[in-house]
Amino acid sequence: MKTLRVVNKGRKTRYRLGVEFPPNQPVEITVGNREYLTVKAVRDFEVEIVNEGDKSETEHRHESAKTDAPSLDVQSMTIDEVLEAVKEGKISVDEALSQEKTGKKRSTLIDKLESLKEA
Repeated sequence: MKTLRVVNKGRKTRYRLGVEFPPNQPVEITVGNREYLTVKAVRDFEVEIVNEGDKSETEHRHESAKTDAPSLDVQSMTIDEVLEAVKEGKISVDEALSQEKTGKKRSTLIDKLESLKEA
């Protein structure tokens, strides 16, 4: 994990990774390597690494991730399989919705998940 100080040098407020970056105001965020590249790719952003986690911390996180239950991949599942997994508590409605909206965007599944969320 890295802690970044990001300054938006542009004139417009930018949004990345669910974070608001107003013009000319420093914002500190903690990100992983992939998210770092997402932030670094914005031309208007001046990115400074404030703190970079040590390798032992990263290795520990990878080891703990291997022992945790695997996350379900909604994109590789049918609509019925996703709904069944939600009913069984294998995945939350919010997580399933999030994965679907960023992935295949199947309107039928999104509608059914939103109705489950309201119930």
